[in-house]
Amino acid sequence: MSNFESQTCHKVFLVSIIIISTMIIITTISNGFVNTAFSKPTLPHHHVKSSSINSSPLPSSRTRLLLTNPTNAVSNTTDKIVMLTFGDTKKSQFTIAKPILDQYGFKASFFITCNYANDGDRNPRYHMSWNDILELQNDGQDIESKGMTPIDLNNLSSSALNYQIAGSKQCLESHGIKSPNWFAAKYGDVWDNATVINVISKYYQFADDGIANLMFLHCDGYYPNSTQTDCRTYDDEGKLNYANTYSVREQSHNHWDRGYLHNDQLIFQKFVQEVNAVSALITKKE
Repeated sequence: MSNFESQTCHKVFLVSIIIISTMIIITTISNGFVNTAFSKPTLPHHHVKSSSINSSPLPSSRTRLLLTNPTNAVSNTTDKIVMLTFGDTKKSQFTIAKPILDQYGFKASFFITCNYANDGDRNPRYHMSWNDILELQNDGQDIESKGMTPIDLNNLSSSALNYQIAGSKQCLESHGIKSPNWFAAKYGDVWDNATVINVISKYYQFADDGIANLMFLHCDGYYPNSTQTDCRTYDDEGKLNYANTYSVREQSHNHWDRGYLHNDQLIFQKFVQEVNAVSALITKKE
C-alpha cells in the first residue's frame, strides 16, 4: 500500500465529513430511496421499449459520484447527495477506508474486479481477498461488479462481453455476494455504446459508465437544451438517451488528485465548488 493510496483515502473522507457539517447529506443504503436501487431486479431489462425501472430517478449511495436531486426525493431537506464508490479492489480500501467509514457510520459501494479478488486470495498485500469482501458485505457495505478483468469493453466480441459482464455477476454470486445489480465499466467510456449497454441491461439494473459533471437524479436538464424528463434508456425513436440508468457518470477524486498534483487545499476547493454548483443548477432549472 503506497502513501499516495493512504493520502487519497483520507482526503476523500475528510472532504465528506466537512461537507456533512454544511448540511449536505451523505446517504446510506438504509435509505428507502437507495433500497429501490439496490434491490434485486425481478426481470431482465431489455431495451426495445423502456420498462418502468428505466424511467425512475437514479439512485443514491455511492467514492466519486456526485448527483443532484432537485425534487427532494430523498427527504424534505436534501437537495444534494454524495454517493461514495470504490473500485479496483485495492487492499487499502479495506485496511484504511473501511475503518474511516466505520468511524463516521458511512456506507459505500465497492466495485469488485473478480480476477483482482482471486489475486487477493494468493497475494493479500495489494488486492482484497474474498474474505475481506464478504466482511464488507456483512458490515452492510454494498458490493457490486466491475467485470472479470480490467479491460476496455468497447469493441469486444459478443462472447467476451458476456464473459466480462454476465461472468462477473456469476463470479460474485458464487463467492457469496448477494444480488449485485450495478455494473461499472473499467474506463468509464461506454455510456454511449448501445451494444455494451444492452448486454449490461440483461443482468443489472444500473451501470456507472462515464465521467461527467453533476447530473440530476431524474436525468432532466443534464445538458444544454436537453428535452429528457426521465431516465429511460431509449427515447421513443429507439435512440439511446444521453442520460439513463445505464450511463450514470461520476467525478473522480483520483482524477483530481493527479490533475492538481496532490494539492489537498486545491482539491478541497474544487470539491466544494462542484457540490455548491448544485444550487446554481437548481435555480437555473427553476
